[in-house]
Amino acid sequence: MQPPIPTGTILQNRYRLINLLGQGGFGRTYLAEDTGRFNERCALKEFIPLQTNTYAVTKSQELFSREAAILYQIQHPQVPKFRATFEENQRLFLLQDYIEGKTYRSILQERQITDSLFSEAEVLTFLQQILPVLGHIHSFGIIHRDISPDNIIRRESDQMPVLIDFGVVKELVTKIQSSHLTAPLTNVGKFGYAPWEQIQLGRATANSDLYALAVTVVVLLTGKEPQQLIDQSTLTWNWQRWVAVSPGFAEVINRMLSHQPGDRYQSVTEVEQALERLPHIKSQQLPTINQEQNNPSPSQQPTVGATPNQNPNPNNNDSFFLIIINGLQLH
Repeated sequence: MQPPIPTGTILQNRYRLINLLGQGGFGRTYLAEDTGRFNERCALKEFIPLQTNTYAVTKSQELFSREAAILYQIQHPQVPKFRATFEENQRLFLLQDYIEGKTYRSILQERQITDSLFSEAEVLTFLQQILPVLGHIHSFGIIHRDISPDNIIRRESDQMPVLIDFGVVKELVTKIQSSHLTAPLTNVGKFGYAPWEQIQLGRATANSDLYALAVTVVVLLTGKEPQQLIDQSTLTWNWQRWVAVSPGFAEVINRMLSHQPGDRYQSVTEVEQALERLPHIKSQQLPTINQEQNNPSPSQQPTVGATPNQNPNPNNNDSFFLIIINGLQLH
């Protein structure tokens, strides 16, 4: 593996590296400034293939070009704007907007110190702000696959949540390794946050993202990680013992957490409709939501957690890539 690029290096005669923001098993993220745009700050992401043979390098280049063209079409103010891909010194890079702010993981850790966790009202606002973002990317047939407090930033300028780090770099690696298998393949998603079908089968749909979003919500509410919120004997979610919320809101979250994909809400629209019907949401006179689908009846089955015996690692940077998406679920 090549070492990190030294601070001050200029790539493409334009992007000056300021510092290393993070590193995982599959890549690095650098903070850089664009000397061609008045030294505007940007995030530069380097992909590190696990293999360096000719096939892996060629395949990586091919996927970069093809999938970047797809992501370039996605324009949403709460998704960092994709700018470009390039190769230099046999390294592959992605360039995107840099988001100034703190991850919800960092915010939660700060609040845990003072025992001031997120309230029901706060997470309701959070859901209302982040659900339209998911609806937007899902409309392109793209599944995020790695929603967690680590991958949502509260933007400093307007306090809006910004969705980052689509969990697809491992999918790219899987695709490359599939013809030259040398090690066990890993499906995308954080243990405890991703549903069982994603972790065990590598199958992800829109409701897989909704499951992970619900896990994120209960973690923000309770300050506890998924393995602490799942009953180890029954493998069912038991988050309500740690926090008191309104019954209607709990019903929405529990349906999002249903073990069987068919028992969950199937779209962002369905979740928005369910939230809109809550009495305390109605009183806020929220904008009317376009009703495209009818809600199926709430699941009567217990909500079961996926892989509770695995400890999630909040500091894992393996899924930090935003724009490498061979594994994106394109319908």
